[in-house]
Amino acid sequence: METPRIAIVGQGVIGMTCAIRLRDVFDRVDLYSAEAFQNTNSQSAGAYWWPHAIYPADRVREWARDTYEHYREWRDREGSGVHFENHVRLCVDPDDNAFVRELIGTWEAINGADYGVVCHEAFRLVVPVIDVPMYLERLRGMVEERGVETRIRKLTAPEDLAADYDLVVNCTGVGAREFAEDDEVTPIRGQIVRGTRPEGLRESTRIYQKEDQFTLILPRSDDVVLGGTAQEGSFDRQPDPADTAEILQRCARLVPEVADIEVIESVVGLRPGRFEVRLDKEERSSGLPVIHNYGHGGGGFTVAWGCAREVVERARAHFGMLG
Repeated sequence: METPRIAIVGQGVIGMTCAIRLRDVFDRVDLYSAEAFQNTNSQSAGAYWWPHAIYPADRVREWARDTYEHYREWRDREGSGVHFENHVRLCVDPDDNAFVRELIGTWEAINGADYGVVCHEAFRLVVPVIDVPMYLERLRGMVEERGVETRIRKLTAPEDLAADYDLVVNCTGVGAREFAEDDEVTPIRGQIVRGTRPEGLRESTRIYQKEDQFTLILPRSDDVVLGGTAQEGSFDRQPDPADTAEILQRCARLVPEVADIEVIESVVGLRPGRFEVRLDKEERSSGLPVIHNYGHGGGGFTVAWGCAREVVERARAHFGMLG
């Protein structure tokens, strides 16, 4: 057959990672986005390797394992945006995703009372931390190096691309609610605060609890990210000054070193919540094949490379590429 023409919709971390892995196999891959690279939801992430609000556990485990290995290869490479640091996790409620400790292998139980937090359990381990601006720029560079063309265009449905492509890969995140007509997709509004990093602060700290608070102190190379919120059902991407003040107070109580940071900005992103990730192939009534890859909650940076590998496998199977 002629060279397959593949379109990816969405240029967040999920879409760009798929573009890289697909282009390593297929010669014709284009990337579409409704908004500029700088405005994608992925830009507002922390981020560090740990699944949050992402299901189901058996598939997440494999995607996360693959992505962890990728980050380990990139560890501390100049310009990669990936480094590994200690992470303290204080679980007020049982953390359904604590199973990923097995993928790391080395972790230690600690006493949450030492941090002033009454916990179900608490532990310390070393995890990949992603300096999002640097990392996403690196991904974009890899996309461009491979000759993937990025086009800014608002698309209403996969069929908008049917005349020009043999396969569409849907990485639209929250946008899948309209693009794929999926009412199961729910925005989880996440507001964070970026500030100047206190000298010597490297260890990240997270309080896990099943409510809309998302307490996180995440030092990066040039700043510190304080979180946050996890407000389901809200599409509001404007920072709320009341949320900012509450985040600062909550984080300073947990880690006093951040009490006097200089605030750089408050940012809001919409995590694409769903009862489980949708990663499957659909034959649309129009006859257009679509591989869906959305609904990653707060775990996009944790599973991106594993999900992209599965997308490639499904694309190869669709085009009858064996081995």
